[in-house]
Amino acid sequence: GQVQSPNIQDDYHLQKVKLGEGALGTVWRAVDKKTGQVVAVKQLDKATMPKRGVTPERVKEEIDVMSLFQHGNIIRLYQSYQDGKSIFLAIEYCDGGDFGDKLLEKGYDMKESEAAWWLQQMCAAVVAMHAKHICHRDIKPDNFLVDSADGGRLKLADMGLAVSCKPRQRRMDKCGTPAFMAPE
Repeated sequence: GQVQSPNIQDDYHLQKVKLGEGALGTVWRAVDKKTGQVVAVKQLDKATMPKRGVTPERVKEEIDVMSLFQHGNIIRLYQSYQDGKSIFLAIEYCDGGDFGDKLLEKGYDMKESEAAWWLQQMCAAVVAMHAKHICHRDIKPDNFLVDSADGGRLKLADMGLAVSCKPRQRRMDKCGTPAFMAPE
């Protein structure tokens, strides 16, 4: 879970293809120079982090959480890097966008069996996290990515609010997306 200092461009060819943008930075398409594998690179702007209340320790926690999992329904972290301006996370690439967009595109008119298939995958991700005493704290359709290359499998992403929770420990802090906050 350590942020590596070598230059990300030693290992990955960063393409000028923006996959997404968030409050802390941008997600780019990249290719692993050794394997040719397409990955996503989340670039976090160090200057923006304090303005958003994000500390380097918080980013390290996110990296540590991501490093715990090699599960079919949780996005994989391959490597992390940093330079003077940014922290880079090389993560699993999912070419199908986020599940929130898929729902909007598809509409809510779906077969029960299809809804059950999506829900089973979401639950599998949450169960895997809870088995390691991790609470994601921002479960919502937009934080599940669709991997079209893997049959449309859902992968839980964005571990920025995830925390370690001891069994029977109650957390009183509130965070997440208001419309989706759940008693996780």
